[in-house]
Amino acid sequence: MKDPAHLYALDVIAGNLTTCKATRNACGRYLNDLKRKDLRFNQKTAAAYLEFFERLLCHTVGEYAGQPFIPLPWQRFILWNLYGWENLDGSRRFNTAYISMARKQGKTTLAAGIALAGLLMDREPAAEVYSAATKRDQARILFEEARRMVLQSPGLRKHLHAGRHHIEAPTLAGKLTALSSDASTLDGLNPSTAIIDEYHSHTSDEVSNVIRSGMQARRNPLHLTITTAGMNQNVPCYKLHRTAREILEGIKTDDAFFGMVYELEEGDDWTNAATWAKANPSLGHTLSVDALEKQATQARNLGSSAEVEFKTKHCNVWTSAAKTWIRDPEWIACQDETEPSGPCWAGLDLAAVSDLTALIMIWPRGGRVVVRGEYWIPEETVSAILESNPAHIYRTFQSLPNFHTTPGNVTDFNSIRRRVSGTYINHRGIQEDPENLLKRFDIKQVAFDRHNSTQIAIDLTDDGCPLAPYGQGFVSMSPGAKQVEHLIRSGKLAHDGDPVLRWALSNVTLKTDPAGNIKPDKSKSADKIDPVVALCMACGEYMRSEPEITDDGLRIVSL
Repeated sequence: MKDPAHLYALDVIAGNLTTCKATRNACGRYLNDLKRKDLRFNQKTAAAYLEFFERLLCHTVGEYAGQPFIPLPWQRFILWNLYGWENLDGSRRFNTAYISMARKQGKTTLAAGIALAGLLMDREPAAEVYSAATKRDQARILFEEARRMVLQSPGLRKHLHAGRHHIEAPTLAGKLTALSSDASTLDGLNPSTAIIDEYHSHTSDEVSNVIRSGMQARRNPLHLTITTAGMNQNVPCYKLHRTAREILEGIKTDDAFFGMVYELEEGDDWTNAATWAKANPSLGHTLSVDALEKQATQARNLGSSAEVEFKTKHCNVWTSAAKTWIRDPEWIACQDETEPSGPCWAGLDLAAVSDLTALIMIWPRGGRVVVRGEYWIPEETVSAILESNPAHIYRTFQSLPNFHTTPGNVTDFNSIRRRVSGTYINHRGIQEDPENLLKRFDIKQVAFDRHNSTQIAIDLTDDGCPLAPYGQGFVSMSPGAKQVEHLIRSGKLAHDGDPVLRWALSNVTLKTDPAGNIKPDKSKSADKIDPVVALCMACGEYMRSEPEITDDGLRIVSL
């Protein structure tokens, strides 16, 4: 084969291009599959689709606006595979595709072209082509790109009518429209082609599932996901990303699944420009090396969130949070087997209705602070999360002795009260549990948020628990948050390897006010951070209660 798509695969395998393992695996899969007898590659069909792109489509924005869309080698390789491979009965081989790369590579333009090909080239009667997202505004980004392509192409305008909300193919009774989960209904869909752009931002797989179930009646459907990595690994896209890599590695098998991943790999130096082509296959075309170098310089200088953003958006590396407050190696370095003893301070972050409740206890001791945590969550909350995302980390937490799943679907204050003070109520009335934290430890104060905690605060106070109301604003939270940061980075915090607290810390996004105060931001963080909030409250309460303690040089008052 002399087509540039085939030559691209040969160059990748020969090492003539800077690529990652996943890209090499995709090219190796293609070359190996050409030898199979149970599949066939139809060069004529692949070439026809490529001609559609080159002759009828054009770029609509940026410096290339108005110029014909001539697919770059990597884009051509993707189209060559999607449209060239057939089963022996002539049906399309790849019905599901996952394509992942850094930003500014022209993936939305490629996806818009695929959507238009689904209307015209597939020759599908009454084709239903969707640009899908969780929100309509996001779904319209790809739709608007396709609409501009139609308006700028005399050849397309002969066959397609580009309205404000639909692109129609009258002779085939087909249409292209934007689809979102906030639409009035998702019932009755019969998609022939559906494209999800930036799937990493989806917190559930609702839209994807609707598409998948609706395609069952189609002979040659195509469900395409095209995305950049995200900052939350507890989303369906991350699971799909791992599945794609496993299929490319041969760990899993799915002949109907096409995967193409461009990313930096573990051990790659993200500051080294020589590695960037692994995640940026259009580098030098849609994005210049100089522009990326400027972004990298800013990320190096600013560190923290800027570094994470660069790795995610420009290196296509999945990260843990929009702002990395405490790096995971710093946290791991604080693991210590020191047992808690002496006076204890605690922070209690209570779930409002059906979420995670966290109690973090600290023991200032010998210039260090020992930390332990207890957690509660309703069983039905865990079940619902695992049903939506079976890979969620709650599955591993369920076996932990300090992670308590309680009956029902709302926060069980009775279980929390029993663990803390020993008092609880059952069918026999008020009972006492001798295995309680008040009896076990010398707890001086428990900081708590007054919001949604009135009754349990009254109950615990009546049980003899020393509670102290603690504000959640910058003035109250910042001293404790800065203290936590200091303790971890100076190696003066000793934890027992608690995986729940470690996970929560990886999710934290910080919020800063003009005065330089900081606090964990629940609304912007990747996932639950309640344990970290409770830790900040515990440290802040200790500082407030014992302002004169310096504890062998441990910074308590001066921050």
